[in-house]
Amino acid sequence: MHELAAVGALVDAVLGGIAEHRPCRVDVVRAQRGTAFLEDALIQGFEMLARGTPLEGARLEIEVVDHMVDCPCGIERPILAEELVGHVWVCPNCGHLEEIDEQDDLLLLGVTLTPLVAPVGAGGS
Repeated sequence: MHELAAVGALVDAVLGGIAEHRPCRVDVVRAQRGTAFLEDALIQGFEMLARGTPLEGARLEIEVVDHMVDCPCGIERPILAEELVGHVWVCPNCGHLEEIDEQDDLLLLGVTLTPLVAPVGAGGS
């Protein structure tokens, strides 16, 4: 499940990015995904990896960017994640193989935070 590895990197990036804003709660994480990832798997992985962190309970909003294929046989259309075998798309018309680069297939777009205020008298005395 390569979605879990990609979501793990996304969660790590968010946690690293919010370190200077703690204590805080993350309300929304906005990401952009391409063809190689199934949205349901990304959401499930995010919920699992967010447990016990400031991301727990945050909503993962996913913007989809289509990866277009231009096959030598003339098919020109977006590739669906369900059509991939690993990272390879097989043309249903001619059998042409197209390797899909997923390196930039999950990008962090932004995070919405709510600052948490420490209780009065906590910490210093």
